[in-house]
This record gives sequence, C-alpha cells and structure tokens, in this order.
Amino acid sequence: MFERLGHFSYRRRKVAVIIFVIGILAAGGVGSTVFSRLDSGGYSNPKSDSYKVYNYINDTLKIADPTIVVVVDAGDTDISDPAVTQRALALEAKMAKENGVSKTLSYWSSGGEQAFKSKDGKAGYILVYSSAEAFSPASEEMGAYFQDNYDGKVDGFTLYSGGVGVVGNAINKKISKDLAIAEAISIPATFILLVFVFGAMVASAMPLIVGVSAILGAFLFSISSLSSLMSVSTHSTSQQAWALDSVLITRF
Repeated sequence: MFERLGHFSYRRRKVAVIIFVIGILAAGGVGSTVFSRLDSGGYSNPKSDSYKVYNYINDTLKIADPTIVVVVDAGDTDISDPAVTQRALALEAKMAKENGVSKTLSYWSSGGEQAFKSKDGKAGYILVYSSAEAFSPASEEMGAYFQDNYDGKVDGFTLYSGGVGVVGNAINKKISKDLAIAEAISIPATFILLVFVFGAMVASAMPLIVGVSAILGAFLFSISSLSSLMSVSTHSTSQQAWALDSVLITRF
C-alpha cells in the first residue's frame, strides 16, 4: 500500500508540493488567530480541593487576595508622621482611581493597622484590589501598568510594586522573551549543523520544514480547535515551540 502511495505521490509530485505549500500557508493563517483566544491562566486544576476552597473563600466569604501589593518606603521618616500620612493617603487615592481598581487598603486608610507596617516603621503596604481573577489577562495588564507608573520614586516615596498581577505579567513576559531568544539561537545553529551533516542545503532544510509544518498544523487542528470549545492556556503554545526543538533534535 505504501509503495503504491509512494509511486502515486511521485507521479504527482508537483501537485503534492503545491498542496503542501498551500496547506502550510492556510494552517499558519488560520492557526495564528488562536493567540487572541488564549488564556494566560492554566496554573490550577478547577477540580482540585485547593481550587474549590479558593472559590469558596472568594465567592462565599467574599475574601479576595489583592491584585497589586505596593510597598511604600518613606526613607528615614516614620510612616506615622502626619506629613507622610497626608502624602500616602493622596497616593492611595490616586491609585484607587486607576482603571480596573475596585478598592484599596493600606496602613494609613486602615487606621494604623500594624500588619501593614514594616518592623522599623519606615515602610507600609498599600493593597490594590480588582475584580479580575489572579493571573488573568486583566490582572496582568494592571500589574504592568502599576509596575510602569507606581514603581520607583513617586510623590516623594520609593515604591515597590508586587503581587499576582505584577508577577503574572513578569512571568509571561519572561516566557515570551526566553522562547524568542531560544528559537533565534537554536534554529539557525541547528540548520548550520545539518548542512555539515547532510552536505546539501535542501536536505538540511527538511527537518526545519517538518518541524515548522508540525507546529503550524498543531496550531490549526489542536490548539485552534480546542480554543473554540474550552479555555486554552498560553503555555500550550510554549509546548508547541519546545516541540519544534524536539523535532529538530530527533531529525538531527
């Protein structure tokens, strides 16, 4: 059967190549639309006991974790100083007006809650809440905004922005950057090595063509199809990128 298929493909090799190229271009075009439908979550199993407890605490008890945690360093001045308190409350009010912020809570707005104060009394916390779920795109967008606008020297304070929003944004930025660097190094290096092994440009390019075709096909048939039926994490695309390296190494 495979012999007949081989003869059939050889007799119609030009048509086969044309169909292959058209198929890859179509897979790339359609599969690339999946990125707008990917979710940045995927860290927790919705059926696990811990996730159920997390939902119960949030939905029933109405206790939520802050999206952003900002450390306000007043330098050598105690944060209970009236001048510092006035500036800190103004800063917190400014944060509360930012897009997506549902409420804020701090050492100053809580009436001097000691849990929001550092041991030396020179720094305090401002907790920023939003309706967005942890590690959601909205949470990460807020994290990126606060890191750009409320980190460093602001209104006479030294601010340090953290929390799930900032961490989630940093993780995804780091993953994207690391993957781009890894592929920019591995693909050209592998191609050069394959040229030495096969001694021909066309033969050495075949593993790359097979690997890229597999990735584009996966985007089209698996990830793209699944994303229309259920939530799919962005980390699945990372798996596809790592799969390309696996294909190249296997072929090599």
